[in-house]
Amino acid sequence: MRPMTRETTLPACSKYPLVWLMAGCGLLVACGDKNPKAVVTTPPVVEVAHPIERTVTDYEVFTGETQAVQSVNVTARVTGYLTKINFRDGQDVKANDILFEIDDRPYKAALEQAKGEVEYNQANLLTAQAQLDIALKTQKDNPAAISKLEINKRQGLRDEAQGSLKASQAQLADAQLNYDWCKVRSPIDGRTDRHFVDVGNLVTADKTKLTNIVSLAPMWVYFYVDQRTVLKIRELVLGGKLPSAMSNTTPAELGLANNNEFPFEGYLDFVGNQVQADTGSIWVRGTFPNTDHRLLSGLFARIRVPVSPPYEALLVADAAVSINQSEYYVLVVDENDEVVYRPVEVGQVQDGFRQVLPQRQVSEPGKEGETTTKTYKALSPTDRVIVRGMQRVRSGIKVSPKLVDMVSQLPVTSSTKATEAESASTTKGEPASKPNSAAPAKPNSAAPAKPGSAAPAKPGSAAPAKTKEASTPRPKKNSADASASKNEPSEKVEEKAKKTSS
Repeated sequence: MRPMTRETTLPACSKYPLVWLMAGCGLLVACGDKNPKAVVTTPPVVEVAHPIERTVTDYEVFTGETQAVQSVNVTARVTGYLTKINFRDGQDVKANDILFEIDDRPYKAALEQAKGEVEYNQANLLTAQAQLDIALKTQKDNPAAISKLEINKRQGLRDEAQGSLKASQAQLADAQLNYDWCKVRSPIDGRTDRHFVDVGNLVTADKTKLTNIVSLAPMWVYFYVDQRTVLKIRELVLGGKLPSAMSNTTPAELGLANNNEFPFEGYLDFVGNQVQADTGSIWVRGTFPNTDHRLLSGLFARIRVPVSPPYEALLVADAAVSINQSEYYVLVVDENDEVVYRPVEVGQVQDGFRQVLPQRQVSEPGKEGETTTKTYKALSPTDRVIVRGMQRVRSGIKVSPKLVDMVSQLPVTSSTKATEAESASTTKGEPASKPNSAAPAKPNSAAPAKPGSAAPAKPGSAAPAKTKEASTPRPKKNSADASASKNEPSEKVEEKAKKTSS
């Protein structure tokens, strides 16, 4: 027979307490104020700054390649065997320094022979001249004593001796040149390449290349300029607003591939005489002093040249200028602390600041269909331009402006931040933390854990903590157990000891 069970029906509120609680809250809210007050929000805080007035110049940057002003392939002028090399590979040399020496013994013998020929012909000339002088004197004293044919013959011998002397003197000069050319000298000041021929090899006149020398200072840079920029600059030059490149007064700045700056200063000194049809550009050359020899021939270079006369411009932080689908704009705070959308026309970036033209021109259709150009004021030096917090505002809302300096809005590099943090920590007297600066724990330095300690042992500790079971003292035996164990066999004693320990 089954026991009787009593069913108890609970109210719905006890089954679902959370549902009833939420419903009650809704009733309280519904029975509250029918017109709740709007939440009052404070205007967002933004940083504003005045534009900077500065005289600027527009620049264009071109890519080019450095080239040595002089580059000479040193070759032998005479044929012979190389006997000596008088420089180290890559050494800086001066003009007329002896670089190579060729065996000069054959040329020295030829030189001595040429000298002998000159002396011989000089003696013949003296003899022929003396014979002619005697004939002329005899004819003067007694015209019938010597014939005119004899005088002409002696005069011919004298002229022949003069010709032989001149020929021998020319041969002597040639022999002297060949002898001197046995010592190969540097034609210019510059830096040598490696030597291409070793000692003991035969070099051939005007064929064997011994080394190469390039000049170091000054240094040329060749680059192409597109024809659109050429036409623009020519109009400014013809209008007297820019100097001609051929006047050697147009400044140029040069930068290399290892940084974004332009540390080298020079000038333009050459422009090509025609535009190349295949590239639509023209050759231009700049000259740079290179007194410290930092520039090498063949380097990739960036050249910055002015393409406009200096003019006054307004500058704002580049981050303050935004762009939508059709135009650039800045956000300005007016006298009522309200945000105003201001379209602007921009120029180049100057030292981290963007040029903003004070006026902008807008083409609008006229009444009769013609297009008219109107000029509107874009920005003034007294305007307050939002430089930080632009994401929190929109045109027409009120803001709480905080005036800052425009120069302080330049981006700060990570190295600058690290330096500021380091100086701040040094000022407070706290040493800057370094990675891996924690001293390693000494072996056997950790104290053993006490019995019953709640703190677990740290992993990797030199002295492992004892477990609770190992640290629990064993119970002492009473006298009865001790006496009984004496009379019992050893097996029973061990069994009792195990039971006691367990």
